[in-house]
Amino acid sequence: MAETEIPESPSSIPKRRSMLREVNLRLILKPGEHYHLNVTTLTPEGEPLETHTLALSNPPQVAEPLPLPSWVTSEVGPASGARFWQRLWSRVQALPWVGILTLLAVVVYAFTRLVGLDRFPIYFFSDEAVQTLLAADFLRDGLRNYDGEFLPTYFENGGQYNLSLSVYLQVLPYLLFGRSVIVTRAASALVTCLAALWVALIMHKAFGSRFPWLATLILAVTPAWFLHSRTAFETALATSFYAGFLYYYLRYRLEQPRYLFHTALLAALTFYSYSPAQVVIAVSVVLLGLLDVRYHWQHRREMVKALGLGVLLLLPYVRFQLTYPGETLRHLEILRSYWLQPLPLGEKLRLLGQEYLRGLDLLYWFRPDPPDLIRHVMKNYGHLWRPGLLFTLMGIVLALRHLRRPAYRTVLVAVLAAPSGAALVGLGVTRALFMVIPAALLTALGLEWVIRQIGQSLANWISPSVTLNMLAGITLVGLSLYGLGMLRDALSNAPLWYRNYGLNGMQYGARQVFTAVQDYLRVHPGVKILVSPTWANGTDALARFFAGDPLPFELGNIDGFMDEYRPELETLVLVMTPEEYERARNSPKFTDLHIEQILPYPDGQPGFYFVRLRYVDNIEAILEAERQQRRLLVEEQMTLPDGRQVQVAHSYLDMGDIQHAFDGDPTTLIRTYEANPLRIRLTFSAPEVIQTLTFRVGGVPTRITVQLWAPRAVEAAVVSQEVGETPLPREVTLSLPAPQEVLRMEIEVLNVRDGEPAHVHLWEVQWR
Repeated sequence: MAETEIPESPSSIPKRRSMLREVNLRLILKPGEHYHLNVTTLTPEGEPLETHTLALSNPPQVAEPLPLPSWVTSEVGPASGARFWQRLWSRVQALPWVGILTLLAVVVYAFTRLVGLDRFPIYFFSDEAVQTLLAADFLRDGLRNYDGEFLPTYFENGGQYNLSLSVYLQVLPYLLFGRSVIVTRAASALVTCLAALWVALIMHKAFGSRFPWLATLILAVTPAWFLHSRTAFETALATSFYAGFLYYYLRYRLEQPRYLFHTALLAALTFYSYSPAQVVIAVSVVLLGLLDVRYHWQHRREMVKALGLGVLLLLPYVRFQLTYPGETLRHLEILRSYWLQPLPLGEKLRLLGQEYLRGLDLLYWFRPDPPDLIRHVMKNYGHLWRPGLLFTLMGIVLALRHLRRPAYRTVLVAVLAAPSGAALVGLGVTRALFMVIPAALLTALGLEWVIRQIGQSLANWISPSVTLNMLAGITLVGLSLYGLGMLRDALSNAPLWYRNYGLNGMQYGARQVFTAVQDYLRVHPGVKILVSPTWANGTDALARFFAGDPLPFELGNIDGFMDEYRPELETLVLVMTPEEYERARNSPKFTDLHIEQILPYPDGQPGFYFVRLRYVDNIEAILEAERQQRRLLVEEQMTLPDGRQVQVAHSYLDMGDIQHAFDGDPTTLIRTYEANPLRIRLTFSAPEVIQTLTFRVGGVPTRITVQLWAPRAVEAAVVSQEVGETPLPREVTLSLPAPQEVLRMEIEVLNVRDGEPAHVHLWEVQWR
């Protein structure tokens, strides 16, 4: 007969999870009795992990010692050697291997993120540089933004307020180390190490995984994450905090209600890190709130307190909305979201569903050549870990099979929420990067399931524990080597993955160009240099990042000398792109081109030319003839939004088509090449009845004059209005005393403060 203190029924097992390191059993056996005791460990979901068998007898039998390697017994006596190595092996087995291997995986992750930060990605983008620049200006201005706001919620970036936590993150690194590509990127990359740790903790705490480091290493080899976690883009910061949000929510849901406060804090950090993250967090909170409503009600006291904390965390956002009303809509306007276009609601909902479903499409995530800007793609890698597609599918199946379990359900909620922010504007990997977190978890779950199945299938020949450990070790080494191989490939071959290094491609050259310019100035002090800004977005920010304030050179290109005589040309050194150099070389306006230096692209082709040149002798006569030609109005047919054809004549444009001023879309615009005022003449095939005209114009002081001819009229009715300066584009409305039939209309938009040449902007013209 055996007596035991093990609970007799499942109902007597404590429901609260605990981490058991040792179980003491007291068994009393009668003389002559023999037993085999099987001990099976289970996951929190009830799935078996491994089984241990112990042989018990009365009187006790002497257990055979563990087999030891031959080299052990050859150097020490068999008895003493066996005991020594037996004790050593027991101590090794007692080590916290789950934690050690997880820490090792995080170290591998960090290594693949921090090595060669200035070499891959091969570009350094203005959206990265501006984070450090804003942090520096914030410190310079006494912890205020450009508007004088103390500790602002958002900072202005390119005319929109869309940077927040990512700027604050750069303050301390800038104070300690100054400006550099490595420092700016490392600050963000180190935060992403938290994501690598959080996904492992989710596997361990929520799924009871024996191999939680699988999720860390799978995240490390996820191509979209590999690339963006090595940048200072705010999307990497938001995605990392989103992983923390999921982790602490599962701790709240499966363990202690007090973790709800951690959840609220991580939700706020995600919310303030990146604009699309606001939608992702909102969708996640709503879905988790509805799916776990009974659990929330059971812990309603904590829920009320957490909601109070949430309100406090939202106060900076409320302050921002009160200080800058309409900025959210303006942000969508700049991004040209279809929600602000003149489309029927049904069409907008269709586009929303279309973009959202694209974000859930496995083909988008796993195809080797995803349809994104090439600077956001690792060539032939896809966005997610392509060799793990089968494991990802298995993870999805497991999650659907265990949909009633909170851990699996939460991961699926993250999948559904990930593309929601991108769907409002248009799918792009940076906006939908949140998908890498649930994808890594699902892939790790599928891979661990496969490892277990292999272990069970070999149980008749090899101990399941030995098989699992062996397979886990192979997987650990394999994934680590795969990640290191990706790093080697990126550092060695990425410069040649794509050969488009210009504005529409990689935007390569920030560090190389501005370093070379400063080196040139040290050798040639006093020389004036004009650096072309056309090869990258936000070149002014890049120039400040690398050269500081004030700039020792100017930004501009050869186009500014082609239509206007500027005698200082002959004293300048111009840094040109290949396209600009060819235009200058083939132009009849310049002569005596002398190349002083060439900076090559990574493929060896010329990337930037340092050039001196001068005008031809008869340049003024050439320019005057061109000016006279451009003053002639361009005539063409135009289709109005309702389908009617209109004859239109307009000033020469260098931005947009004339159609854009009449398409009903406030985000499209036209700009004159040099004419001021902008002139537009419309001739209708049938009279239009008009009483009011509305124009959307720029923020400079502007005068709008409209002449309207009725059928058979000898003189035109004239309406005019002048408006002052505003920081943003605005609408100006002109009204007639009464409705009037109009057969011909002439419009003049004058920038009052500018002469000619000048650029006149016009977004929209509407009448009724």
